[in-house]
Amino acid sequence: MLADQTARLVLGISLALSLPIFAAAAVDRDSDPADASQSFNLQPSEADALRRKVLIQCGLNASTARNILPWYFHFAYAQALLEAGDARRAVPQFAQSIALKPEPSAHKRTYGMWFTDYLPYFQLAEAQAQLDNWPCAEHALRLSETHGEIALGRIEPQRIDALQARIDRHIDDAGECNLRDVGDPDYVPDATSD
Repeated sequence: MLADQTARLVLGISLALSLPIFAAAAVDRDSDPADASQSFNLQPSEADALRRKVLIQCGLNASTARNILPWYFHFAYAQALLEAGDARRAVPQFAQSIALKPEPSAHKRTYGMWFTDYLPYFQLAEAQAQLDNWPCAEHALRLSETHGEIALGRIEPQRIDALQARIDRHIDDAGECNLRDVGDPDYVPDATSD
């Protein structure tokens, strides 16, 4: 019972962290179609190619329905998107990995002999900071601390300090990190999903 309540709380928090991004994206898309691609660093075809590449790296079939993809796919895809400079698409992927597996872990086994440092809250904070979404970045960083990611020692202290300093400089620039009634604008259900 307590585990279910904790999972629901973490899901709600992760959605609250990710969804404000889409409200801004929807405004951008509705205001000027020429500017819509500027809210994402990758073109849709590039993001789809990266998605297919990560599916293969994760040992998954491209026909796997989006609603049954494992946590490690969402996490690896979010990392790849963030590395490609597309924090806007990375945020909901980090949120989905958190929804499926809320507890971080160092050297977490994903499948086969593949292990990863699963530190989604800190990386979500970095993605939010790249989007200048400072209240959500600060909230994700607090969740990272609460879940013990920083104590694992897998994140360089300079990286933590730099993110905290950026957040501290901008924390008063925006309002709160609130849940919005919006979804992923790029999500298109697979033909195989229910």
